[in-house]
Amino acid sequence: MKKESICDGNMEMELENAWKNDEFQVFLQPQVEVESGSIGGFEALIRWEHPTRGILEPQEFLPAMKGLCMIERLDYLVFEKVCSFLDSRIKERKELFSVSCNFVREHFEKADFADIVEDIRLRFQVPAEFLAVEITEGEAFADEETVQRNVGRLKELGYPVYLDDYGADKSTFGDLMFHSISHIKVDKKLIDHIEQENVCVLLQGLCDIAHRLAYQVVCEGVENKGQYEAAKKCGVDIIQGFYFFHPMKISKAVNLFDKNQ
Repeated sequence: MKKESICDGNMEMELENAWKNDEFQVFLQPQVEVESGSIGGFEALIRWEHPTRGILEPQEFLPAMKGLCMIERLDYLVFEKVCSFLDSRIKERKELFSVSCNFVREHFEKADFADIVEDIRLRFQVPAEFLAVEITEGEAFADEETVQRNVGRLKELGYPVYLDDYGADKSTFGDLMFHSISHIKVDKKLIDHIEQENVCVLLQGLCDIAHRLAYQVVCEGVENKGQYEAAKKCGVDIIQGFYFFHPMKISKAVNLFDKNQ
């Protein structure tokens, strides 16, 4: 049975206790390279390990966090945890892999966003190439000049930059004008209908445009073999979804990656 959102009067106190007790944990979902079939990287996804309700998924607490203006704080927490984890791999002399972290659009319109991201990374000395920054879907940018500067600065520093949820309700071709991005992530709404001929034609066209711009295309939300085969036929580069792997705790993701390699 689907859990309900826990937006109640005690939410602010519960969330503050969660910060204090380190209850927000990073899960990783593998991304599979179509050409090689190997795991090329992971997306970092947040879970709340609630002391009485168990593991809560984002849709159960993010609405409350948004109302309390905590989303940006959460994004930085996830990024810091990922940096710390990759730093531990470096110290253990183990092979690194790329992890992408989501950032809401509000970050990109702040002049110091790229500097804050870089300051966090430098504390852990993780190479930027292993830390992908995802621009999540949302309202059109009001300050595109600042966004361009931030995205350009991140790419200049070596961070891959993903445009997330492309094909969702609010995404437009205008979003593709950010020439410093490296990847486009196709929204699950397209994948849900990918076996329809017209949707497949649209995705093929998007892949062609992306490849001409030197972007890679990631399909997320792939849940069955039919969707996988259709996405592969359309020319996507990377697959993410339940057909291959569910999000998992970091320890399990590490074992999976090391075995896969």
